[in-house]
Amino acid sequence: MNKKIFLSIIYLSLLIISLATVSIYLPQTTSAQIQAVTYDKWLTQCTRYGGTLKIAFPSEPNTLNTIAAGSTWEIYILEAVYDRLFRWINGTLTYELAKSVEYSPDHLTLTIKIREGVKWQDGSELTADDVAFTINAYANSTWAYLYSYFTSVKYAEAVDRYTVKVYFKRPDAGFIYTALAGANIIPKKIWEPLFASKGDTLAKYSPKIPDEMLGSGPFKLVEYVPGQYIRMVANKDYWLGRPCVDELLIVFITDAQAALLAVQKGDVDAYIGWVTPEAVPQLLSTPNVSIHVFVSDTFYHWGLNNLVYPLNISEFRRALAFAIDRQAIVNQVLMGYGVVGSPGVVPPVGPNAQWYDPNVQNAYYYDPKKAAEILDKLGFKDVDGDGFRELPNGSKFQIEIYAPSYDIVRVRVAQMIADWLAKIPGGGIKAIPRAADWTAVWPMIREAKVDSWLLGSGPDAYISWLYFRFHSRPQGAGNWVRFSDPVVDNLTEQLTATFDPEQVKKLAWQIQEIIAEKVPIITLYYRKLIEPYRTDKFENWFRDPVDDLWNRIMYLRVQLKTGGVPAVTQTVRETATQVFTQTLPVTTQQVQSVVFTQTVVSATILPAPGATETLIYVTVIVVVIVILVAAFLLLRRR
Repeated sequence: MNKKIFLSIIYLSLLIISLATVSIYLPQTTSAQIQAVTYDKWLTQCTRYGGTLKIAFPSEPNTLNTIAAGSTWEIYILEAVYDRLFRWINGTLTYELAKSVEYSPDHLTLTIKIREGVKWQDGSELTADDVAFTINAYANSTWAYLYSYFTSVKYAEAVDRYTVKVYFKRPDAGFIYTALAGANIIPKKIWEPLFASKGDTLAKYSPKIPDEMLGSGPFKLVEYVPGQYIRMVANKDYWLGRPCVDELLIVFITDAQAALLAVQKGDVDAYIGWVTPEAVPQLLSTPNVSIHVFVSDTFYHWGLNNLVYPLNISEFRRALAFAIDRQAIVNQVLMGYGVVGSPGVVPPVGPNAQWYDPNVQNAYYYDPKKAAEILDKLGFKDVDGDGFRELPNGSKFQIEIYAPSYDIVRVRVAQMIADWLAKIPGGGIKAIPRAADWTAVWPMIREAKVDSWLLGSGPDAYISWLYFRFHSRPQGAGNWVRFSDPVVDNLTEQLTATFDPEQVKKLAWQIQEIIAEKVPIITLYYRKLIEPYRTDKFENWFRDPVDDLWNRIMYLRVQLKTGGVPAVTQTVRETATQVFTQTLPVTTQQVQSVVFTQTVVSATILPAPGATETLIYVTVIVVVIVILVAAFLLLRRR
């Protein structure tokens, strides 16, 4: 082997290293960023069809307009009627109508391939025109509940019958995980004429049942009797296979005790609501009744209207935070079924745990003396000696705290907060707790017409939801407290446009630090929720360890039992036992087995920085070393 050949090999090796190094820094496509699974990971074949599954909800919807819908109960009802492009199931990003997605190298164009042959419930085909129309409807409707998730969209277009391209004004790292996994796809033929005839007044419009409630989902909504029930029938031509049950009947029982009694008597098959821990022993002693316990990452908080004086003063809100004992709420009201909320809001459990900032956990704590010091400094003092502080100008004031009457926990917490505020040293703050029908209060919250409220808000699986909740855009959707801070605006905008995981975490921590300091809301707790259901009539309940009993897999595959009535005691699954027995002294035989296999596959929110690149680089180095060694050995033989 001569010197020229040897040098040529060296030059070739250097060329390989150079090309590999350049490729490391080229923008990556979605195929390297988005990993999702398909429904077949969880679906089981129906062995028996028929029956009416009766589920009790604690509240009825304010609207069945899927673009405007935002409360939990509206979302739950409508998700059975409509499909999405993606869906989160068991903590995993799952393909639904989408087959594949791919970004352009600059992340300003997203190409979506959808499933072929999906039918609307009237038998017509769902196409890319419907998907593009839906995306544009959300992006152009400032009144849409999910509008904030679509503000990065310039427009969407159907390039062929099953392909959609979305063009962005700016890169949006969370778009697939939040917008596409949260928006129901609607039929263009129904909604385009409605937009044309009604414009923005469509925000208040209730679609006609059943004709305008046309979806592609597993159930058709056919009847709604306000104050009583909603009835849905199975879509027997559903593209994933028809549901096992013939009907879903959602009944509205606003009193929690009445709902529990309905489960125990067998009048309903499950209750998707709020159960206090002290009710658990009674439920488990009832034949054929079991419970689903899961840790929720929903942040239950005291929402403060940042537009109303004196709640618009951040130091005043900070004084309120020091005046309440959040640990007492967890210990006394939740009986240990919960975790104290983070002042930075981001939960330390669930998919958001990777962005949780532990440094803000003690930004405020129970210290009524510190609350008094802050109020004194601001000039809020008890000038007339009645035990309550006046405004700095001497005027009296009070704060109303609204809690949903269907959740006894929040009703109790509202009273506890009022009691703590009244006991601030040197003079308390007068607060009026109000247990109210949430169908009446929710619209007032959205329109900033109440002082404060106790609300549970679910974070999305990607951290860009901080933009949705705390950016001060004028529409205020999601940012119900109307918090406004230019630094947070800038940071949340950066957060939505950043694809580098390390930078995302850095921005998320900065945002949490400001939220903890400015206190736009007071995060009270994250809750372990309890949902009772019956085991004698239906089987195949899908019990997600981080979500409600009401979920897409459950109502697709729950079915009539084929055998006799089961024994009261059930087999125990270790994970369920651990969650449950941490707080109540019951025997493990009382907890029913989880009916699914926990998957280890989860959505990949972009690979860790340097992980893929390091693998490429090491591989290239190894190849080069092998070439050089081979060349050296050949040279020695010569």
